[in-house]
Amino acid sequence: MNIGIDARLLERKMTGIGRFLTLILKKLPEIDKENKYFLFSYNPIDFNNTFYTNIPTIDSFLPQKLFSPIWNNFILPLYLKKNKMDLFFSVNQIIPLVKVKNCKYVSVVHDVIYKADKNFLPFIYRIYLQIFAYFSIKSSDLIITVSNFSKLDILKNYKIDEEKVLVIHAAADQEFHPVDLGENEKEEIRKKYNLPEKIVLYIGMVENRKNILGILNIADGIYKKNKTIGFVIIGKIGHGGKILLKNIRSRKNVTYLTNINDLELKKLLNMSNVFLFPSFYEGFGFPPLEAMQSGLPVLTSNNTSMAEVVSYGGQLHDPNDINSFVDDIMRLNEDQDFYETMSKKGLERAKDFNINNTVSELVVAFNNLGNTIK
Repeated sequence: MNIGIDARLLERKMTGIGRFLTLILKKLPEIDKENKYFLFSYNPIDFNNTFYTNIPTIDSFLPQKLFSPIWNNFILPLYLKKNKMDLFFSVNQIIPLVKVKNCKYVSVVHDVIYKADKNFLPFIYRIYLQIFAYFSIKSSDLIITVSNFSKLDILKNYKIDEEKVLVIHAAADQEFHPVDLGENEKEEIRKKYNLPEKIVLYIGMVENRKNILGILNIADGIYKKNKTIGFVIIGKIGHGGKILLKNIRSRKNVTYLTNINDLELKKLLNMSNVFLFPSFYEGFGFPPLEAMQSGLPVLTSNNTSMAEVVSYGGQLHDPNDINSFVDDIMRLNEDQDFYETMSKKGLERAKDFNINNTVSELVVAFNNLGNTIK
């Protein structure tokens, strides 16, 4: 079977979904020895060319946000037909509105956040998703989603057959794991970024839905109790982020960092004391899983997919319950037994998410769908 993959994410700066696609592409050659895979992109890309056939199409002649729907709906179908694809896979939810004969469409819908709260996304982008995601969900022969929460959310918002939606849990890169850093390495990072010795870490977009104001309120509560504990926020600016950044920079015990490379990110996960992630809405939530894999105690929300993914591996609270988060941070700082217990629970829970299982289930889904092609 010829399977085409939308690989344009490999041409951009990596996001959580881009990293997820990369993990899948790295693992597929080990798992699938039968099907042939083709990577569709704007420009030539170099990614395991002994296993994948890269098919560059047309580079963007307009701003990305304008060109992407044109490429997806008019250019891509021509290339799928020309190269005789039996199945097309998009990890980024949107698939062509034009159906190519004898080609099955599989889309990964991580969440339907555009249905959740109008304050979570910019107006234009929210409308764009509401329009194109609607047709993608209706047109997909199979929808894969990454949590049971997201499946229920999809079914709540769209009248589609439940059998059409398959849950395959995502997984984080196994490069995130406990590392015994030397004091010199830790001190080098602290000096470079002017960090405190005790760190409460957040990694993710700086945007409304991530509850950054909640993190700042927690930081204020900690500052009253212990001024030696500092907060580090790492992430790109998203919707509402400019205003949030002003609030971040007004705090004495909060440091904002961006453009941190992967090696330094792994070091920060291993030298921090607590991972804080009180998000309002997550379809899966890669950062808490990466933190658990690193042995870092996780404090997160008890809503959306967090209760499902983190589960017993962390401490879960209502995202607006500032006092409970403050109490947990103080307890983790003062009670070594509690700290070690939470670290072990996180490591144990993280074992339930394995990229080998994810990709194996994905290949089975491809083959099952391929068997229906006439």
